Amino acid sequence: MKNPSPILRGLFICGVGALLVSVQFSIVGWPAADIFSCLGGISTLVFYFLFDRVAVVKRKSRFPRHVTVVALITAIVLKSFEIAIGSWFFLIAFMAFLVWLAWSVLEELPPSSD
Repeated sequence: MKNPSPILRGLFICGVGALLVSVQFSIVGWPAADIFSCLGGISTLVFYFLFDRVAVVKRKSRFPRHVTVVALITAIVLKSFEIAIGSWFFLIAFMAFLVWLAWSVLEELPPSSD
């Protein structure tokens, strides 16, 4: 698979949208939050790793990005089921996001001349 089709890209966007809807449902307190979080989390993870596998440019900053995505999805799913450890996964996702941000900025710098 060289270039993902627009249908696969649209399904990825729908998965992320389902995650966002589950966050909103969790805030409001609607019982459908757990269904949306499970469906959105599974589809987002599947398409995320599928797209990462076919990516042309592989950077080392992708490892903290993987941790960020997995921790964030885990936190959303756990919070939708009202499991308290989900807050710790939000903290892990935030720390991984900061590492990813710093690492990706440092990768873009030109090499030092020695």
